[in-house]
Amino acid sequence: IFAPLVFAVFATAAQAGQQPRTMMDCFHEAGKMYKVPPMLLQSIAWVESRYDKNAENYNTNGSVDMGVMQINSLWLEPLSEYGVETKHLYNACYNISVAAWILRKQINEVGYNWQAVAHYHSRTPERGENYARKVARVYFALKRQQTERQEAALARQRARRQPPLGSVLPRRSAGILGGDLSF
Repeated sequence: IFAPLVFAVFATAAQAGQQPRTMMDCFHEAGKMYKVPPMLLQSIAWVESRYDKNAENYNTNGSVDMGVMQINSLWLEPLSEYGVETKHLYNACYNISVAAWILRKQINEVGYNWQAVAHYHSRTPERGENYARKVARVYFALKRQQTERQEAALARQRARRQPPLGSVLPRRSAGILGGDLSF
């Protein structure tokens, strides 16, 4: 019951031609909704399409991968009970939401691990494992970037809190003893 409601919300936005906020907002919303890390969704999107919401890939088995998360057309039949149509998959937020739903299904099946990411792409072990390694490389690179940004922000914050170096040094004055203090 929960999933149809979520897809209906994104379908309404897709039909109205709206893109809710930014793609990053979409990763966060879908991640929160399906309890998957937004950065993992972002990593999958980079590996799949380099964030291209109009990406298409025609597979040798006749299926088509669509949108930013490259949702395979084989998912259209099971998704049709929620009202999902091909046109919805070219709306970035809708596509990300569907991908988060698919990834959550994989996590529920095999656990919260890289095997779930492998199954998002392929049930063929070698193909899935290679894919999961690609996603992991992007994921950990994004984590490093996030850590570096946070550390830089903390350093800037600390620098703003400390008075300039010259303002904490004693001033030269004759003082009580009438002498010149030198450091």
